Amino acid sequence: MISAHDISVRFGDVVALPPTTLELEPGAKLCVRGPNGSGKSTLLRVLAGLQPLSEGRVEGLVARGHCVLVHQRPHLFRGTPRSNVAYALRLAGRPANEALGWLERLGAGHLADRSVAGLSGGERRRVAIARALARGPEVLLLDEPFAGLDEPGRIAVCAAAEHFAGTLVVAAPDLDGIPVTRLHDLGPHAQPAG
Repeated sequence: MISAHDISVRFGDVVALPPTTLELEPGAKLCVRGPNGSGKSTLLRVLAGLQPLSEGRVEGLVARGHCVLVHQRPHLFRGTPRSNVAYALRLAGRPANEALGWLERLGAGHLADRSVAGLSGGERRRVAIARALARGPEVLLLDEPFAGLDEPGRIAVCAAAEHFAGTLVVAAPDLDGIPVTRLHDLGPHAQPAG
């Protein structure tokens, strides 16, 4: 179980993550909801072990490699979507020839052999999520996964999230059809610390 107790993050005088407490049981599907600037992305970075805390404590974080964060603007390696997913599969000790199947689950099979340089933002996001799922993580963190997606992309991401067996945390401004069982609201905007 991942437990966060009164955690907060500040950058100088700016509160990037207001005091937050939450618990995540294995297999939980949580939506962290809030407007831009409320701390959603910062919370995901904390849960991924990438962001130090200003206050509070987190217990039960999974080891690196078992937790994957897909950023709002995901980075893809040079090459093709197929080679990106194949790389993740090799890291996980699984056959690289399964890459096309992972892309197809995200409705991105037709992109398999295109250059990643020519992909739209929504296409990049679907490839990044396919790559993340191919790793077989215990914890999957998705930062605004629907930004820039068309309706078929949205449906594919929802279906993949619904079938993900591990712990899922999705940061989004609203639920918007995300298949989650719990909701955690963050405040309206980051405020100067006082």
